[in-house]
Amino acid sequence: MASRLEINFIRLLSRCESIASEKRGEAEWRLEKYVGALEEMMVALRKSVSKPTAELLTEYMRKVDFLKGLLEADKLSSTTEKALANQFLAPGRTPTIANERMPVSKTVHMQTKARCTGEMRDELLGTGLSGKGKTCFSKRQKNG
Repeated sequence: MASRLEINFIRLLSRCESIASEKRGEAEWRLEKYVGALEEMMVALRKSVSKPTAELLTEYMRKVDFLKGLLEADKLSSTTEKALANQFLAPGRTPTIANERMPVSKTVHMQTKARCTGEMRDELLGTGLSGKGKTCFSKRQKNG
């Protein structure tokens, strides 16, 4: 049976994964604070008398490291750097909660990779969307 600390850790980890899967704004501060709390809980879990198995601790640590890496990659200025940093992130292998078919961290990894690829494509091709949602190409077609 899982300890109260482990249950709280799993709940917070699941919440962090769901926040990470959403498109976050610049003012989003919760994920960073939550990941910091996860790191503190991880230390407490390792010192706990009723700690989980070594494999479970390794998987938890992998997921926390993935979220930390995701936050660090978001802070990079260049889209190329973000994409490169994203490639080196290792998502968790097992689902956090029982009713997941595929680990959420794997889904988040794929979403972030797709977002970075899209941003790089827009940057390279100059197809960044303007304020009204029209591309530079659609303006060119109207004028000429």
